[in-house]
Amino acid sequence: MRKTRIVANGAGVLGIVVLTLAQAGCASGWIPTSRVTRVFAPEPVAENPLLVPIDDFEAVWNKTVAEVGAYFEVASENRLSRTIVTEPKISATVLEPWLGDAVTMQDRVEATLQTIRRFAIIKVDPAPNGGFLVKVEVHKELEDMVKPDRQMMGRAVFNNEFPVNRARETVGPVPVAVGWIARGRDPNLEQAILSGVRGAFFL
Repeated sequence: MRKTRIVANGAGVLGIVVLTLAQAGCASGWIPTSRVTRVFAPEPVAENPLLVPIDDFEAVWNKTVAEVGAYFEVASENRLSRTIVTEPKISATVLEPWLGDAVTMQDRVEATLQTIRRFAIIKVDPAPNGGFLVKVEVHKELEDMVKPDRQMMGRAVFNNEFPVNRARETVGPVPVAVGWIARGRDPNLEQAILSGVRGAFFL
């Protein structure tokens, strides 16, 4: 009984010390107020494009590339057009929890049942009132196959039907199968990347 009281009193004193240091740190400025608040409240939704109030283009560019590189392999970096393009990446499944490109469990289940890939296009443009605007677009695509992969059944060896020959001369370009069907954008992964950029600058 005595040990229980000692542990309880120690926990209470430790809690008071932590709150006092947090308040003192926030008042003095060496602990960001937003960091302490996010412990007790969910992280706010990041705007897209995200305003980074820093005039150093190289710092904003390098931090953005580093954050995008945590999810994708960067295909090209064009500083003149201020555009970052990534390579398409097959989405993580339920059996790959170490990959973070599928943010929600619903995304992982969807990628487990069918082949999904994503790629990102990021723009870093100057803001009208100073700083830079980081815009993140993550596009999701569904694989479009002519026939199911690894199908066990094939066509019959002997065909008893004799269809009428209706071959016609093709005029013009022959359409080619796209291979991937656009499924829109992925706002969950966009938020994850923007939150990483925002956290890198302690915004």
